Amino acid sequence: MVSDVLMSIRPAYAEAILDGSKTVELRRKRPSFARGSRVLVYSSSPSQRVNGTFEVGRILADAPEALWPLVAERAGIDRERFDAYFRGCSTAYAIEVENPRRIEPCRLAIRPPQSYLFLRSRERRHRGLLRLARA
Repeated sequence: MVSDVLMSIRPAYAEAILDGSKTVELRRKRPSFARGSRVLVYSSSPSQRVNGTFEVGRILADAPEALWPLVAERAGIDRERFDAYFRGCSTAYAIEVENPRRIEPCRLAIRPPQSYLFLRSRERRHRGLLRLARA
């Protein structure tokens, strides 16, 4: 099922996604959204702004040592940081970023998610974010 998702990403990585130099977003837990979902990028502290969107491509999953060769040139981090991030994980995940685009930066009117939050049109507090994602 295609969803709209608000995702917290550290500012340097959010910027790299939006400038096209980072084409996979790494996660320690399997995302529960599917290919084609729309992600609204929330650049976490100190930026604390929604500043872009992207569409989800494939979600790659493998042992960290097997995933690294697939994402090394696309993840926006070096091997040392990759290994540190996935230390203790048996499975690593990489969300392929498609069609990244910038939007006019804006603050959130809701509490930012730790990882990600599904946006629902029936939730009044999500409607403004949904408009941004779909614009």
